This record gives sequence, structure tokens and C-alpha cells, in this order.
Amino acid sequence: MNSPAWLETMLLGNTVLDWAVALGWAFGATAVIVLVRRVVSHRLAVLAARTETVADDAVIEALKSIKKTYVLLLAVGSALAWLHFPDAAHTAIRRAMIVIAVLQVIRTGNVVVDFLAGRYAARKDGLDRTTLRALSYVGRLILWITVILVGLEAGGFEVKTLLTGLGVGGIAIALAVQNILGDLFAAMSIVLDKPFVVGDAIAVDQFEGDVVHIGLKSTRVRSVNGEEVVFANADLLKSRLRNLTRRDGRRYVITLLLAPSTTAERVGHVPALVAEAVAEDGRSTLQRSHLIAAGLNGPEVETSLFIPGMDFTQGFEIRQAVLLGILQRLEREGIILARSATVAP
Repeated sequence: MNSPAWLETMLLGNTVLDWAVALGWAFGATAVIVLVRRVVSHRLAVLAARTETVADDAVIEALKSIKKTYVLLLAVGSALAWLHFPDAAHTAIRRAMIVIAVLQVIRTGNVVVDFLAGRYAARKDGLDRTTLRALSYVGRLILWITVILVGLEAGGFEVKTLLTGLGVGGIAIALAVQNILGDLFAAMSIVLDKPFVVGDAIAVDQFEGDVVHIGLKSTRVRSVNGEEVVFANADLLKSRLRNLTRRDGRRYVITLLLAPSTTAERVGHVPALVAEAVAEDGRSTLQRSHLIAAGLNGPEVETSLFIPGMDFTQGFEIRQAVLLGILQRLEREGIILARSATVAP
């Protein structure tokens, strides 16, 4: 069966039939892509509801960010590429498709960055919103520059000269603000690696306190004495930092120096008396209790005590109860201390 004659009519170098097939393919491909996106998004949403990971939710947001208009324009551009046009027209169509693809990637990247920043801001241990906003701006800037440069390269533009200029300028700027950049990258390392979060108790050198703010350049710590200590992020990561919040408990060492006249038999009873005192209180674990020295000052018995939990005041109370129990048992047995017991955390 022959097709109608009007379908063979030439229009801009192509028959009406060729135009109809190309545009039909474009609209059909758009419909299929939109339908697949909707089905995949729905199934991923059902899967994401069963998990606690952020990755699947980010993928859903990325799929939702795909604009139908961009999909249609890309489909039309790919369909036009099969038609007969001058080389200049094909080049223009290809570059237009690259621009549309760049816009879509930037749109998707912005949505994903906003989603991740919003999820992190909702956490109680996360950064403050101002710092997150600044980091999201940096992330967007890096994304835009990368996508635009890739798009220019794909479009046939020479970007080597531009990259060379940006490289030389970037080195000069980096040398001028290397301290600021060091603190900025340190802030990103803190965000990603999480050696500590807001609210954690940390110890740096001789300073100890609670983290109250994590910024782009500095971290503020409220010390145990009440003042606020400000650390540069880069210097903070170079230091030997102890996160006191993440420990399982506190270890205390109790040293008992007995009178020089204490007999060996009575010295041998001291570890058992210590074990009784710890067991009676029941809130701590006895790691060891041994005679470690016997000099002119008297026999020395050292005890290691582990108190679970992170409450500093509760640790003192448990240690006090154990010490009182030990002293009571020593008095009962007639064992005399050469001096007061000393305790080291």
C-alpha cells in the first residue's frame, strides 16, 4: 500500500513522513521515560520506607528533579539528529542538547545538595544551618564549574586555555588564602569523618570541654571552667584529640600505701578486701588489685577500677562509695595506711 503523496512533500530538506516519524519517536520516547521515572520513583519510595539509609532517598529526589520539558527537548533534539540538515544545523542542535543536559544536571545536583543539607541539619549532632549553607554553596560551585567545563568540552569548545588560566589563578589564590582553605577543608573533614559532633565532650592538650559550635574556620569548645575556647579547625585535627563522650566508662586507679609495719599476711588480704568493697557496691568492675611495691615507706597495693557510663559526677560517687568500703574493711582488719589513699583517673 502506497503512502499518500502529501507525505512525500519536502519540508526543510526532509519529507513530511520523516518529520512525522522523528517527532512521533520524540514524543513516544518522552512518554516512556516519564512513565519509567514514575514507576522507578514509586518502587524506590516503597523500598526507602523500609530502610534508614539516605542514599535511596537522595536517588528518589534526583529522579523527581528530572524536568519533563528537558526530557522532551532532548528527545526532540535526538530525533532531529536523524534528519537531513546542513552540518551547521546539526552542530547547533548538538550544542543545544548539551546546554539542556547541563541545565538538567545542575538542577539535579542542586536538589540533591539541598536534600542532603536538609537531612544533616535535622540531626541534633549536626552543624549549624549557617555553616551547612556555606558548605552547600561550595558544593554547588564545584558542581557548576565541573558540569559547565565538561559541557563546553563536549560542545567542541577549547577549554584547555581556560583551564590553564584557572589553574594559575587558582594557585595564586590558594597561596594567598592557604590558612583559610586549610580550615575549610578541615571543616569538611570534620563533617564527613565525624571525630566529634556538637555536644560531645572532648579533650585537646590541657583543655577539656563540650563542643558548642562547628564552623567553617573554627570550632568553639565550652571548657569545664566556663570560658569558651576557640580552635582553628586545621589545628584541631592536627592535635591529639580525645572524645570523652564516646568512651564506655571511666578507669580509676586507687593506690593504697600501707604502714611499714604491716605484715605480709595482712598485705595479702588487701586485694580480697578491695574485691569485697567493689562487689558490695555493685556499680563498677574490678579490673585488677595487686601488690606492686614494698619499700621503706611501706607496701603499696594498686587497684584498677572501671566505672561504666559517661556521667562525671556519678563516677565520683561510685568511686567514693568503693573507697569508703575499702577503708571500713581495712579498719575492721586493723590494717593501717601510711598515708591517705590516692586516686588517679
